[in-house]
Parts: sequence; structure tokens; C-alpha cells
Amino acid sequence: MMNVSKCSKCLKVPDDILMLTCNHDLCLLCAAKSFSQQQSKRNKKFFVCDICSSNTELDANSIYELEKLHLTTVLQDKSNRKTVQQSKSNISIEKQVKPRSQTRQDNKENAKDKSIKQTAQTIEARVSIHQSQRKMSKQQSENSFIYHQKGMCVDHPDEEVSYYCFDCNSKCICPECIIHGIHKNHEVKTIKKSYPIVRKQLEEQLEQNNQCIIQVENQKQELEQKQIQQQAIQDHLRLQIAQEFQTLHQLLNSKQNELLEKVDNLPTIIEQQEGYINRLNEVQCKLQNFTEKINDMIDSKDECGLLNYYGSIYGQTTPQIPPLPNIKDVQLSNQIFSQINDVKKLIGGMDIDCNQ
Repeated sequence: MMNVSKCSKCLKVPDDILMLTCNHDLCLLCAAKSFSQQQSKRNKKFFVCDICSSNTELDANSIYELEKLHLTTVLQDKSNRKTVQQSKSNISIEKQVKPRSQTRQDNKENAKDKSIKQTAQTIEARVSIHQSQRKMSKQQSENSFIYHQKGMCVDHPDEEVSYYCFDCNSKCICPECIIHGIHKNHEVKTIKKSYPIVRKQLEEQLEQNNQCIIQVENQKQELEQKQIQQQAIQDHLRLQIAQEFQTLHQLLNSKQNELLEKVDNLPTIIEQQEGYINRLNEVQCKLQNFTEKINDMIDSKDECGLLNYYGSIYGQTTPQIPPLPNIKDVQLSNQIFSQINDVKKLIGGMDIDCNQ
């Protein structure tokens, strides 16, 4: 007869068992639970038997499987608590309407179902984390979860993602990230439980974005209205400047013609100089004739004639050089150009203050 190994703690016959060096055997559920309680107190490489306290060294793969199984069991228990509470409430209501005989029969069937269920749970406890993730993914898909297919973990490509870390707020993670990775001891939840929380945060962010968009639109409308007003002001200013300078051009042209006419009517310095030169020529001519006559009388050596000539010119005045002309007209021209330069300075100082 084949020897059947039982769990030394719960006395059940599991399909898979952890054999310790102290000859005690534990089912994976009991081993995972005990190992999780020992991690904070003892060396992680050793498993302490709950029965005899002997140490058994574990390999890395066994440690990983025990931690993974414990994590799956804890999360599954949390998920089932609400279901169990609801079931108890429903059973309590059904018991009130069932006959006693039916109740006794149901109790027997429930006891039988409970035994079967415990055996099934023992088998299910050995199921890998991948199956648990696929089941969770199916439930999320049935609940209209936004992702119909799960992705693979970035840090552990062979593992499907099934959790979300609220401490890091990064991408979805796998159980390996929680057990041995950087998310150990972080606040994590399953994707199904994380989805409504994160979705609510995104909806709040969406509301903030919508408010910002409305604020931006209002500011754009205000700026566009100001641009229209500013464009109207610039067009009016451009027209007004053109009109004013057109008037200024007309005024300058009129003043230019007036001054030119006055200049044309004034005696110029050239005319004065020409008159003065003519007068000088006349004086020069008289002086030359007078000089030649005197020379002729002296050269003739006519004593009586010389005396008679002197007596004829005695008392006559010698031709005089005329005075210089008046230059007041030149000073008047300088005054006009000084005034024109002042007007140029005023025009050059014209500007528009954009800061007003």
C-alpha cells in the first residue's frame, strides 16, 4: 500500500507538500502562512518547523513560491470577505422561510459542500499567480474594465501585471515586484480595486482641465477683443497723422511760396554790388583823365600854359570814392533760416508714447 503524506499541521492530504528535514510535512497553504510570519523574525533562507522548531534551508525558488502563494491567499481572502458577509445575510433570510426538515437537509449538504470546498481551496492554493491574474483579468473585463487584455510587467517580462502601487503611481506591476521588487511594503491594490480610485482622480483632473480650458478661452476672447479695439485705435491714429501732416505740408508749401516771393521782391546784394562797381568805375575814369591831363601839361614844358591850366582847375574837387552798400538784407535772410531750423527740431521731436 502506497504511503500518503499528510500535512503535519492541518492533517489534510494535499497534492503538493513541503517536506522538511525534521521529517515533518506541511501543505503549501500552512507552509506559506507560517513562512510569512517568520520572515520578520528570522533568517529568510530558513524555514522553522511549527511543530519541532527545527530549521530547514530553502532554495530561492521555494521561497518565491511560498511568498507568492501567501500573497495570493491574502488578497483572495480580502476579496471573499464581502462575498461571505453578503452570503450570510442571504442565508439568514432563506432560513426564516425554509421548513425545518429542509433546513436539516441543507445543513448536511452544506457540511458536505464545505468539506469539498476546503479540499478545492487546498488545491486552488497551489495554483500559480498567473491563474489568479487571469481570473482577475476576466472579472475586470466583465465589469467593463477599460483594458480587455493585461500587459506584461516591465521589470519581469514573464509576469502579467495585476496590481497598482499608490506610493509610486507608476505603471501596473506584478506580484514579483511586490515580493522582491522595489514595491515591497508599498500600498498596493489589485487593478480592479485601483481602477475606480484612479479613474476618480482622472475625472477630477479632467474637471480641472475643463475649467482651465474655459479660463483660457475667456482670456483669449478678452485678448481678441482688445486686439480689435487696438487695431481700431491704430487705424484712427494712422488716418489722423496722415491728415495732420497733409495740413502741415500745405502750410509749409504756402509759407515757402510766401518767403520766396518776398525774397524775389527784395534788392539783392548782387545788384547793390553792381551799382557800387559802376560808381567806382566812374570815379576811376575821372581820376585817370585828370591824371593824364596833368602829365601832358608837365611834359609840354609850357610855362605859361601850365600856369593857365592850374588856374583853370583851382578850386575844383577831386573825385571821391563812394561808401560801401548797406547789408541789412543779408541779416534778414539769416533770421529766416534760423526759424526754419527751429521748425525742423520741433518736427524731429514728434513721437508716440506707447506706454500711455
